[in-house]
Amino acid sequence: MEYPSFVAIDASSYEDSAHPIAIAWSLADGTVKTTLIQPDDDWDDWDFALEDLHGISQDTLYQMGETGWSVIRELEADLDHPFLLADHAERCELLLEKLYDAYGKESSIEIGACQAEPGLDMLGEWYEDTNFWHQPCDERVRLLLFKWNESKDHQ
Repeated sequence: MEYPSFVAIDASSYEDSAHPIAIAWSLADGTVKTTLIQPDDDWDDWDFALEDLHGISQDTLYQMGETGWSVIRELEADLDHPFLLADHAERCELLLEKLYDAYGKESSIEIGACQAEPGLDMLGEWYEDTNFWHQPCDERVRLLLFKWNESKDHQ
């Protein structure tokens, strides 16, 4: 079975100046890859209250995160098609753009709303009702894979 490619990105805050701190994406075989992202020198936005929620400190990002360039290269190498379905498409697109901009690159990846995928149209309400959007990005991608697979079982 070939799965669609899903993506979710955690950010430093909910502000427009937020930057990506973690990213998760799925492969065609259903495997989920995730990594922390080292902040670029120009990224200084940080919400300490959100840190309590996701459990990732700035020190952790600097010590254990991958450079943004490494993340870009790995993500692009993993994609069979430059199209990803996201839990929050607009937000993911902005954060991915910020990642690419930090390295003077233009993204060739297109982001679509996962709710547009057949069988996942009901996900939006469920997602909001359960507050699942507070979960780490890798857990959100696993949920998308699970819900997509579940929708295929009922067809």
